[in-house]
Amino acid sequence: MKMDKVVEQKIEETTKNKSIGRRAFLGLSGASIGAMVFAACSNNDSTSTADKTAAVTPDTVAPSDTTAPIVSTKDTLTVGMNAVIEGLTPFAIQGYVWSQNLGFMFYDPLVRKDPSGKLLPWLVTEWDTTDPLKTVLKIRNDVKFHDGTPLTAKDVAYSIAARSDEKLIASTAGRPLMTPSQWVSAVAVDDYTVEVNTTERVEFLINPQPVLVAPNESFGKVNFANEVLGTGPYKLAKFTSGTGLDGIANADYWAGVPPITNLSWAFFKDPATAATSLRSGQIDAVYDVAPKNLSAVSDVAGTTVSSTGTYAYWWIIQMGKAPLDNPEVRKALRYCFDNEAINQAAFGGLGTPHTWNPFKLFAVNSGVDADEVTYDPAKAKQMLADIGKSDITVPILCIEGYQDGIAAAQVMLEGFKAAGIKSSVEVAPASDWLARTYGDGSWEGITFNAGNLPFPSKNFFDYLVNPSSIKSKYKKGDVVPAVAELYRKVNATPFDSPEIDALLAQAEKMFVDDAIALMGFGAPVGLVLPENLTGVASNGFGDVFWDQAIFN
Repeated sequence: MKMDKVVEQKIEETTKNKSIGRRAFLGLSGASIGAMVFAACSNNDSTSTADKTAAVTPDTVAPSDTTAPIVSTKDTLTVGMNAVIEGLTPFAIQGYVWSQNLGFMFYDPLVRKDPSGKLLPWLVTEWDTTDPLKTVLKIRNDVKFHDGTPLTAKDVAYSIAARSDEKLIASTAGRPLMTPSQWVSAVAVDDYTVEVNTTERVEFLINPQPVLVAPNESFGKVNFANEVLGTGPYKLAKFTSGTGLDGIANADYWAGVPPITNLSWAFFKDPATAATSLRSGQIDAVYDVAPKNLSAVSDVAGTTVSSTGTYAYWWIIQMGKAPLDNPEVRKALRYCFDNEAINQAAFGGLGTPHTWNPFKLFAVNSGVDADEVTYDPAKAKQMLADIGKSDITVPILCIEGYQDGIAAAQVMLEGFKAAGIKSSVEVAPASDWLARTYGDGSWEGITFNAGNLPFPSKNFFDYLVNPSSIKSKYKKGDVVPAVAELYRKVNATPFDSPEIDALLAQAEKMFVDDAIALMGFGAPVGLVLPENLTGVASNGFGDVFWDQAIFN
């Protein structure tokens, strides 16, 4: 898809969808999830007054209707989340729970995506990518920040530049939008035009971790740890780090005042506590329900269960030093994975069929796999002995709050020990994990990573090999040169180019032949909502928008 001079596109912020039955949910595939626009609708398939299609131009936006304001029968919604947020900075990713969900409450992205992956105008109304080294953006002219300051091109240029500043992003323990070698500049040409210059094609508009637009030169001036200053549909009323937050509808929101006035979130480290809170009525909904925990919330009266995307996890490898710089060692490790037991421990047996080729989670893939690999720690032990690597240590690093990874690691630990591999499991706070991975590349052994399957699939390659193949504290330059070179080629190739499939096929072969990452499992991400709540928008790639949620 070329994104040249898009002047006007159709946007459908609300589409009728029948609620998904609880049994059917368990069998959802990635392909079927991708077709879902709204996470939940009422059981009678009713349509709210937000169900409209309108042409989006700099002066109009769907689905707001100024002549007939949307009225919700209830003005407060409290959502429980099986994750913890400790800060509110728009420049850090903090996982999909922030950058693809909570962040959208307070900040607007440049564009949105529909279920087919098509870009839809949002703060950016037009974009021109004819020149592979220059992207020209046209900005809406009727947007204000929460303090009343008008949005201009300087704010958008700054937000893109800040997300591309490796040092700034490192201080937030996040990930840059592009590499320093790709970045040149973002310039406000006039009040409502931005020009982004790069050394090669960078499709930052389709980045699965979107740019959230903040005021010009705001980093270091606004206390983003506890404060919000965005243009989004909700203003921050209260935030308690690690506990929850309250949002109040932005009465001046350019896309229309949200129907629900008070949107609150409660953070839970323990899924069982979230389930109890839902049953007791302390919360109305639960976001980010893992398959293993679905049975605890799927039968609550007056609720529906649906999905926001396909969640997957994998293990990235410290390939900057021995012993895991050796592909033969990495391939031996695969025989230590009791995947049947891991699936049961992590996902209650509900994960997708296991594959060592991560791209088999997508409908289009080359089909290659390491089918000969089974759970056989004795074979792993012999393989290591044959290459003189019997005495090795492979620590396992997990992220606090990701119970699937922690449960999987405990099973893997037994497999490693059975193969004579010294190992231990460490659970680190997300901020510490980010600092040791994307920050300075200093983690040891293998470490957990996870996210929603993105669109386009080429972005998954970035998830899997960045930083492990391009950054390590223990090796200067590219960690695995062949992988790093392919990584750059994939990044520079348009996702709809005829060449991209061949490049991704090379990537798939590297995963199978050289074990450059160790794949875990994929599964639907659960969302439990009240039956009478409609308008929660999800495109199937993990993006969730609450600004048109309404109680009928």
